[in-house]
Amino acid sequence: MNQKFMYLLGIIKLAVFRRGKMNNLITEIENGRDINSLSHYEMVTLSKDVRELLVEIVHANGDAGHLASSLGAVEITLALHRIFTTPKDKILWDVGHQAYVHKILTGRLDRMSTLRQVDGLSGFPDRRESDHDAFGVGHAGTALSAATGYILGRDLQKQDYSVVAVVGDGALTAGMSFEALNHLGDIGGDIVVILNDNEMSISPNVGAMNRSVNRVRVSPAYRDFKVELKKFVTQLPAGDRLWDEWRRLKRVPRDLMVQSGFWDHLGFDYYGPIDGHDIEILESTLRSVKHFTGKPALIHALTKKGQGVEEAEADPVKSHSGTYWLKAPTSPEKKKRTYSEVFGDSLGKICATDEKVVVITPAMLEGSGLTNLKKQFPNRVFDVGIAEQHAVTTAAGLAASGMKPVVAIYSTFLQRGFDSVVHDVVVQGLPVIFAIDRAGLVGEDGRTHQGFADISYLRCLPDMVVAAPSDDDELSALLSLAIDHEGPIAIRYPRGIAATEISSLKNESLHIGKGALLRPGSDFALIGIGSVIPDCLEVAEEFAKRDISIGVVNARFAKPLDRELITQIAKETKGIITVEDNSLIGGFGEGVLSLLSDLRMGDKFLGSIGIPDMIVEHATQSQQKKICQIDTEGILAQVERFIM
Repeated sequence: MNQKFMYLLGIIKLAVFRRGKMNNLITEIENGRDINSLSHYEMVTLSKDVRELLVEIVHANGDAGHLASSLGAVEITLALHRIFTTPKDKILWDVGHQAYVHKILTGRLDRMSTLRQVDGLSGFPDRRESDHDAFGVGHAGTALSAATGYILGRDLQKQDYSVVAVVGDGALTAGMSFEALNHLGDIGGDIVVILNDNEMSISPNVGAMNRSVNRVRVSPAYRDFKVELKKFVTQLPAGDRLWDEWRRLKRVPRDLMVQSGFWDHLGFDYYGPIDGHDIEILESTLRSVKHFTGKPALIHALTKKGQGVEEAEADPVKSHSGTYWLKAPTSPEKKKRTYSEVFGDSLGKICATDEKVVVITPAMLEGSGLTNLKKQFPNRVFDVGIAEQHAVTTAAGLAASGMKPVVAIYSTFLQRGFDSVVHDVVVQGLPVIFAIDRAGLVGEDGRTHQGFADISYLRCLPDMVVAAPSDDDELSALLSLAIDHEGPIAIRYPRGIAATEISSLKNESLHIGKGALLRPGSDFALIGIGSVIPDCLEVAEEFAKRDISIGVVNARFAKPLDRELITQIAKETKGIITVEDNSLIGGFGEGVLSLLSDLRMGDKFLGSIGIPDMIVEHATQSQQKKICQIDTEGILAQVERFIM
């Protein structure tokens, strides 16, 4: 089913749903009714309508979207838009998966059927898309730091608006979040932080005592009493010291009751835990903290990821992306494996024969194909949460201790751990294996998740080996090769179904820095790396029909390059063209050009094909490849330009 048909089908299905609900509250709000005019009963009804609409939206656009997170944040979002006014007030989302309802309420309902599609709405908040999106986001752990910048800028410019950061889905495991919390507590900024605790990260105790204490703390009478008491006490001799001591002593029993001590010590006023699906409680708490200035406030809201949809509640991890329970049953034919699955299966075989192999991943167990491996070897697979720097340096420590660590991480997230790669792995020459998933173009997650730069930022590191398989067998072989390598090595591979029968490995053994000639050619040569190899072979076949002989080389390694093979190809052909799914800037092609220049054969380098100097927006992977001209058709056109 092609993308255009899916797009039209989505619009039709969404229109049918909305026609059947013409009298619902969503339509009234879209037509201008003030959300603040709704009664409590209408707000509960609106929550139900919004959940139904979310399911329809995600289903209508081909099940692409982060459903469960938004289902769990419905009431929080509705309450926020009742108490605060965007775009004047700034609401920052961490992570952006929660923001679908926010998009619906801020004038984008008619375009929700285009979610995560080419030229459609982003799956995340995007400043270019709407003034109501205060800050763009895709990675976790950014909202609190960005919010800090907002309140500093607001106060320096003497402006008047509220700043709210909605933090959930384990974002508090990100180190940057705690750096921001520490700073916010130090500067005493006027900010509201909502911890959307959907049981995927933090789960403190809840009880009647907690609710009672919190009810007292948010009441205006209690706050006024505290203000007057402080004025009185601080006027006494040694009053400041007496006030500080009284605050310390009064925290002790309360800490035991509501576990707020951590936040108090950071300099936050803590409210909660509260029911994150009770709009009245949410509004009451938000209304209270909005009018108390001078100190950051933390509202701890307990929610259910996937709330209101039985299947999503039952399995919030799988329904996170909205792709697994809405779809029709698949045919019984043999399922093709993804690169992630090939990685997990291959690593499982290695772990079974080598007890020193351990795996570290930053909150990517399922996405990286490690679910079964975790069950097989629970004591050797470590999920450290959204903490990329920690993951890399933990691996470095494991390597220093004599273990063989594999860091399973998405390309886009490895960027966040780059300092640790340099300082803790490369500088010390430690044998850490980086299994880099989602390299290249990733599809609908779009601009924040592209893996376009890993070759560029890894190739420059001394003694770092950078490899990319052309198919499933080569990925398995590269992993086996990497296990006993005595230095750092990175293996990058794309999202999606693994290519098969491309590398022609058979009984060939791999060696670091050695590629393979897949197709001889006497006129020109394409030297490709990784996922573009199948396209290169198709291009060569097309030129053969025109009596132009083009060879295809599978480089396998972006570093070190196969100097011998590249020299041979340069001597035997009229020229070389490189092909990659990485940025042209600093990429594989620049490495080949540098090598040929050193060999005084720079004239044989005809050009590079890869991701141009641009941010690639959300679309399908095939559409993104077409946009970047690294699909078969695009490579063919560029080769024609280089050789004709």
